[in-house]
Amino acid sequence: MTQQRILANVSRDDFVGRDAELQQIVQQASRLTDRRGLVLQAAPGVGAAELFRQAYDQLFLRRGDPVPIHFALLRSDANPVDTARRFFQTFLRHYVAYRRVDPSLADAPLSSNDLIELALPGDYELISELVESFERERGASDQRDFVRFCLTAPHRLAAAGRRLFTLIDCLGLGPSKEEISLAQEITAAVAKSSGSFALAGLRRQVISLLGSDGGSDFTEVLHLEPLGDDDGRRLVDVLARRHEVQTNEPTRDLIVQQLNASPLFINELFLAARAAKRPLTSFLNCQRLYVDELMGGRFYRHFSRILDQVAPQPQTKKVLLRVLHESAAGEAHKASLWAWKKRLGVDAGEFERIVDALHVNELANSSGAFIEMNAESYVWMDYLRAHYRVEVAGEARAMIVATTLLDTLKRAPQTMARKYRREAALGLSELVSYFNCQSVPASLFHYDRFAAAHKGADTESINAELDMESDLIRLPQTIYAAGCSAYSDSISCGPERCAVAHGFDAADYTDENEVVWLAAEIESKLEASRELTEEWCNRLAGLARECRFEQVRLWLIAPEGFSPEACELLKERDAYGSSRRQVELLTARIKSEIGAADERADEYEMVIPMGTDTELIAAHAVEQIARRVNFRPEAINQIKTALIEACINAAEHSMSPDRKIYQRFRLENDKLVVTVASRGVVPANLASDNGHDVRARDEKEDAKSRRGWGLKLIQTLMDEVEFERVDDGTQLRMTKYVR
Repeated sequence: MTQQRILANVSRDDFVGRDAELQQIVQQASRLTDRRGLVLQAAPGVGAAELFRQAYDQLFLRRGDPVPIHFALLRSDANPVDTARRFFQTFLRHYVAYRRVDPSLADAPLSSNDLIELALPGDYELISELVESFERERGASDQRDFVRFCLTAPHRLAAAGRRLFTLIDCLGLGPSKEEISLAQEITAAVAKSSGSFALAGLRRQVISLLGSDGGSDFTEVLHLEPLGDDDGRRLVDVLARRHEVQTNEPTRDLIVQQLNASPLFINELFLAARAAKRPLTSFLNCQRLYVDELMGGRFYRHFSRILDQVAPQPQTKKVLLRVLHESAAGEAHKASLWAWKKRLGVDAGEFERIVDALHVNELANSSGAFIEMNAESYVWMDYLRAHYRVEVAGEARAMIVATTLLDTLKRAPQTMARKYRREAALGLSELVSYFNCQSVPASLFHYDRFAAAHKGADTESINAELDMESDLIRLPQTIYAAGCSAYSDSISCGPERCAVAHGFDAADYTDENEVVWLAAEIESKLEASRELTEEWCNRLAGLARECRFEQVRLWLIAPEGFSPEACELLKERDAYGSSRRQVELLTARIKSEIGAADERADEYEMVIPMGTDTELIAAHAVEQIARRVNFRPEAINQIKTALIEACINAAEHSMSPDRKIYQRFRLENDKLVVTVASRGVVPANLASDNGHDVRARDEKEDAKSRRGWGLKLIQTLMDEVEFERVDDGTQLRMTKYVR
């Protein structure tokens, strides 16, 4: 049964990825903790406001004690008096709505007389007194006294024996001192009452609203981070269904990656797609809509509203755009604080306010003597580049639209390739964080020993022999782990492929036992050469010198291991070297379980891993399907052979990051259509031009590669064959007619 919506914008079933956080807020209302307050520190655009609305709805509908009250500071609040008036009226309205068990009253425009008339008999005297006092104070000349009176609403209700749970949403708080000061007063008024409460705000601002100590004596903190990729994909599916916008798997992944899985931006994109009646079924459609929203749509309005608050004066905003753009264009994406102040030409107080507002909204990071741009946000960087060209450089709008669209289309496959590499990586930062003095077989860190003892053996046999190995390595106890790029710009790969782990040998916390592991996954199709191994040893050693790490352990991982010469170098450098298989065996030993890839099966769809003769499984499946439309035995064998050949070609040439082959079998009255697809970046020479039939390809070019011979064989076995690029890889479509 779907939960009724009261303040929430979406149904509970469509609210993705926040179950644990929602449950923690609800538990706070039940006072299952010693602390009265919960502070929600949220990154921008992660859906914190909707989380609070969902919490209010759940608390309202479960009919427990206390009474839920929800108040949000809005950008539309004109002045402190109006905000305070709305604060007081919201408390009374939500109290009356809850007591009457009437959700429709929670967001209704009720007058003071309405509140009195709707109050239950047991609340009539209390509500009447509060309303009369409110009207009396409103008629007084001192507006400051009126504001103070309004902010006493939680205290007055609590003093009358009414137990409250107040949700204060400060996510829309502006950068002005007046707004921040009023928010601090509201927070203090709620905190001083006897009821429990939850406060939400941007993570770089919210703690300051609780006073000098951050409310540490009576609050606990809940961090709300951006959605993960899986939840981001779920959100895209939910929004596509709700707004009736067509998508597919490649565009879904592109949307999640390009919008950094931001619920705010993903929702805005689908609202725009619905309004434009535009399907998001190709990269081109997605990027056209994306650029439209950057140039004048919802993305434009979002960032322009923030910059208008940061720099209200047009000339200051223009200079700020220039300074932001120049900082972002640098290789390090940062500039000195002194250079910014000189360029902006504003007084010290105004400069501090501008920098703080950029920092709070995470458009830039202010630390020490430098300001660093948030280059990880594609949307922000694209907006900044485009509107610098419009508002500062004065370029032609048509040229900006065209080049921005071209750039985003060229970036799309690169964005997906980075995603694939990240997903295919071993997750070194996470892996080394699990090190905790485990004793593991030494051969897992020495490729030459492992290859000599276990090459060609199955996993079960290898594990049995590893269990008997007497030469063991004791891992350190890891205290802290992060990606190498967090320490230096000299190594730019992510934490999944390159990690720094600080720890102690034998968990003995002394200077002598302190050690830093530097681990890196290097790319090599064959066994890594001595030259490549030496290059990475030098890079990690350079990082150790730069960071002044004293005792270090280097650990390199290559997919296929290391050549004999490289193994000799690793011994000389006292470094470890493992193949991907060794690391997988190690991971299985030190983690409780390994996540399995999500595989879906359907009657006419099939996904198989590449290699190890899995194409024979696909051939068996297509044989059973072909029998349903009475193909002759000879034709069935031809279909099976063609499918096997297509799978082999996909495995050998697709450069697939997920190492999977996606197959679809479509039966029609007189034919069977088999589609074999693989995802990933494909060399241009392996795909047909413009999706034309492979028969148009040059025969001499085909003859140079295995793919050429494979396609020739498939053409002789099937009636129609089409090989084409798609947004996220390639697909081979083969048709066989019933004779």
